[in-house]
Amino acid sequence: MSKMPVLFVGHGSPMNAIEDNDYTRAWRKIAERIPKPEVILSVSAHWYTRGTKIMNEENPKTIYDMYGFPKELYEVSYNTAGSPSVAKVSKGLISRETKYDNSWSIS
Repeated sequence: MSKMPVLFVGHGSPMNAIEDNDYTRAWRKIAERIPKPEVILSVSAHWYTRGTKIMNEENPKTIYDMYGFPKELYEVSYNTAGSPSVAKVSKGLISRETKYDNSWSIS
């Protein structure tokens, strides 16, 4: 089994979801150079909790936790499948104190 590259992608401005700029073009170039991943693990600083929490939903919804942007940005929906099995493995690797919590979503 070959390993995928590890990639950290800070999203920058939410406008990058709808704009064509140097940043988004660089993302596209990266996507062209690596294989399509089976799973993406997302770590968010937008979710304030006591302790470490992991979502294990099969169909997480998109939420909008930003304000004052153009209407078309709020029409972007990231429809993705969650992976309870990957969440379970991740939970076990992080710590015993890690809890499941589906009160947040994809932002």
